[in-house]
Amino acid sequence: MKNITLSEKLILYFLSLGLGTIFFISIYSFFSTQDALMSRTFDQLTSLRIAKKNQVEIFFKDRIKEVILLSGSYDTRKIAEMQFYAPERECKRELAGYLEKYKSLTGYFTSLMIISNNNKFVKGYTADPTIESGSRKLIQMNPMPVILRDEMIDPISGKIKMFMEAPVFTANHSLTGRIILELPSDEINTIMLNNDPNSGLGLTGETYLVGKDFKMRSSSRFIRNSILRTTVHTLPLLNAIRGEEGQTITRDYRFIPVLSSYSRVKIPGLNWFILAEIDQKEAMVPIYRMRNSILLLSMLISIIFFVFVFIISKRITRPIIQLKEAALKVGKGQYDIDIPVRSNDEIGALTQAFNSMSVQIKEKTRELQSERTGRLRSVIDAEEKERQRLSREIHDGIGQSLVAHKLRLESLLYMNDPEIKDQIRILKDQFNVTIDEIRRISNNLMPSVLEVFGIILALKNLCDETEEHGEVEILFQTTGELEDINTKTKTYLYRIAQEALNNILKHSGAKEITFTLSRSKDILTFILRDDGKGFDVEDAATGKGNGLHNMRERVALMQGTINIQSSAGEGTTIIINVPVY
Repeated sequence: MKNITLSEKLILYFLSLGLGTIFFISIYSFFSTQDALMSRTFDQLTSLRIAKKNQVEIFFKDRIKEVILLSGSYDTRKIAEMQFYAPERECKRELAGYLEKYKSLTGYFTSLMIISNNNKFVKGYTADPTIESGSRKLIQMNPMPVILRDEMIDPISGKIKMFMEAPVFTANHSLTGRIILELPSDEINTIMLNNDPNSGLGLTGETYLVGKDFKMRSSSRFIRNSILRTTVHTLPLLNAIRGEEGQTITRDYRFIPVLSSYSRVKIPGLNWFILAEIDQKEAMVPIYRMRNSILLLSMLISIIFFVFVFIISKRITRPIIQLKEAALKVGKGQYDIDIPVRSNDEIGALTQAFNSMSVQIKEKTRELQSERTGRLRSVIDAEEKERQRLSREIHDGIGQSLVAHKLRLESLLYMNDPEIKDQIRILKDQFNVTIDEIRRISNNLMPSVLEVFGIILALKNLCDETEEHGEVEILFQTTGELEDINTKTKTYLYRIAQEALNNILKHSGAKEITFTLSRSKDILTFILRDDGKGFDVEDAATGKGNGLHNMRERVALMQGTINIQSSAGEGTTIIINVPVY
C-alpha cells in the first residue's frame, strides 16, 4: 500500500475543509436565494392580482353607477312611457337623441335597450349593429336596483354576452320598465390580459377570471376563445371558492407547474375569482442562473483554493522533507549537515534544534570514538603489562630456578654417591617450589579454584594470598546465595577484586581492608573499604592509570553501577551493585 505523504495529507485535509465550507455556503446561498426569489415572485403575483382585482371591481362599480344614473334619468323614463302610446319609429328617433345626449355614460356599452312594462322595447346601439336573440332572455321585470347577468354564449352568433339591467320608475315611484345595457367582454380582457414581458408576468404569466362553474370569464393568454369554454379545476380556485386568499405552487388548467396567487373578486351578483399565475420553470430561471453562477464561482474558488493549498503545503513540508533527508544522512554517519533556517516559527525552531543535535551527535561520536580508542588502548596496554609481568615472573622466577636446577644437576657429575643423594633431595625441594610458582602464575591467569570451588573460596584464597604477600589485614565477609551466579559475573568480580586489592597494596598504604560480598534478591553488592591515604577520584579518572578504568569497564559490561568514594587521609570505599540474571 502506497504511503500518503505529509504534503498529500495537508492538501487532502485543507481541501476537505475548504471544499466542505464552499459546498455548505453554496447550498445555503442557493436555498436562501431560492426562498428570496420565490417570495419575491409570489409578492409580485399577489401585487398584480390585487391590482387587477381592484381594476375589475372599480370597472364594474363605475358601470353600476352609470346604469343607475341612466335608469333614473327623465329621458329614460320618458322613452319607457312613450312605448305605451307612441309608434316604434318615434321611439327610435327619441332613443337616437338619447344616445347622443348620454354618450359619455354609454361609451363602455355595446348596446342599450329600454323595455316597457308591456314588454315592448326600443333598442339602440353603440358598437354592435345587430341584436341577438340572447338579449330577449333578459326581458324580465325585476324591481332590484341593478342586476348583473353573468357572461353567456349567444346561441346564434356564438359571441360572449354580458348584460346589466336596472328598473325604470315613474315620478310617483311605480315601475314603468327596465333599461338593459350589454357589456363587451373586450373591456374585461383589456384589464386582465397583459402580454408585456416587462409587466412582471414575464413570458408565461397571466391573470384571469373564473366563475363558480369553473369556466373562464376572461381570455387565456395561451388558449383562444377560452371564455366559458375552458375549464379551470385547480387547487387555487377551490381554495378561493372556499373563501380563502393566498398563494401556492400547483398545476394550472394546462397541467403545468405554476406559482399561483388567488382570491375572490367582490362584484355584486357575480361569483367570480381572480388568479395570477406564472410558470414555475420561468420563475425558477433566476434561481437556476444563480445556481449556475454559484457552481461556476465554487469551481473557480476551489481551483484557486487548491493552488493556494498546494503552494502552502509545499512550503510547510519542504523543510520537513529536508529534515527527513538530513536525518537519513545522519543515520548513515554523515554529520556535516547544516540546514538553512528560513522561518521563525516552530519549523524554524525544529531546524535549529536539528542542526544543534547534528553537531552534538558529531561531538558525541568523536568522544565515543576517542573513548573506544582509549578502551582498546587500555586493553592492549593491560595485555602488554600482563605479558611483561608474566615474562618477568617466568624469567626471574621459573627461569632462574630452572637454570639453578640445571647447574646443580651438572655438578652431580663430579660428586660422590653420598653427596649425590643429598643434592637430589635439595633438587626435589627446589622443583616443588618451582611447581608452586607455576601454579601461582596459572591461578593468576585463570584461577581454577573459581571454577571448581566457587566465588567465595576463590575470593577467600585471593584475600589470604594478599595478606601473605603484603603487610595488611583483610576481613572478608559474605551473605546471601552466591553460588548460582553465572561464570561471567564470577570472573569479572574476581578480576575487579584482584585489581582493587593490587591497587590498595601498591598505592594506599592501608593496614586494614574490609571486603563484603552480599546478595539481596536479584542485586549483588560488592563493597571494599581500606584505611589508606586515599586519593582524588576526579584526578584519578583523568590520569594515566588503567586500574580504575578497567574496573569501570567490567562493571559496565555486567550492566551494574560503581561508586568510588575517597578523599585524602580518609581511605577509600568502592561500592559495586550488579544485577543477577
